Amino acid sequence: AELRLTAVQDRVEADLALGGGAELVPELRALVAAHPLTERLYGQLMRALHAAGRPAEALTVHEEARRTLADELGADPSPELSALHLDLLRQTRPAPHRPRLPAQLTGFVGRDGELARIAALLTAPDARLVTLTGPGGAGKTRLAVEAARGHPDACLVELAPLSDGARLPYAILAALGVREGLRSTAADGLDRLRDALEERDALLVLDNCEHLVEDAARVAGLLLGSCPGVRVLATSREALGITGEV
Repeated sequence: AELRLTAVQDRVEADLALGGGAELVPELRALVAAHPLTERLYGQLMRALHAAGRPAEALTVHEEARRTLADELGADPSPELSALHLDLLRQTRPAPHRPRLPAQLTGFVGRDGELARIAALLTAPDARLVTLTGPGGAGKTRLAVEAARGHPDACLVELAPLSDGARLPYAILAALGVREGLRSTAADGLDRLRDALEERDALLVLDNCEHLVEDAARVAGLLLGSCPGVRVLATSREALGITGEV
């Protein structure tokens, strides 16, 4: 039985190394319940929860381990488990956000009036979704990026390479620099995206929405409805067509 448990832990370790997270949590919870004094399982569960974008639960597992070991063995967690707890605690602390916009190699002149109008819209309380429409090659992307440049938490999400609208939440997560949860299901991806943005005053620049209009409208509507600090600046050959769009 001990050899079998060790083999299971080794396999879980390999899955974690390959980026596993949410899919390992149910199995690890069952293993911890069956083997409550095996510290390695607690550590693996903490890492799986953190990889799944659930850092608070990961920290709670350490407290469960500490309490169980104290009650059953009169011992503290090992230095390895304590070090993992400290590492996850440091990673959980929010880092200051920085704009994620491309640097431009050329100047931008002649469109000051448009920039001023977009800036005014982006600061208006009732205009949280602004869509720049026009034919391809009209300079919508550059105009949107320059308009967003003054925002302290702006992020460009390039949708042109995306062929599957179901991947849109993951494209936004990747653009935001959020790696946890990228292997999750579509529903989990939306939840992870909400979690990442619900307390941020972010400006998302969704570029080239025209081939994914319905998906872009759905995700934008969800974020605007659940994340009060989020604004969206979209570029498209046609409007997204949702309430509040200007």
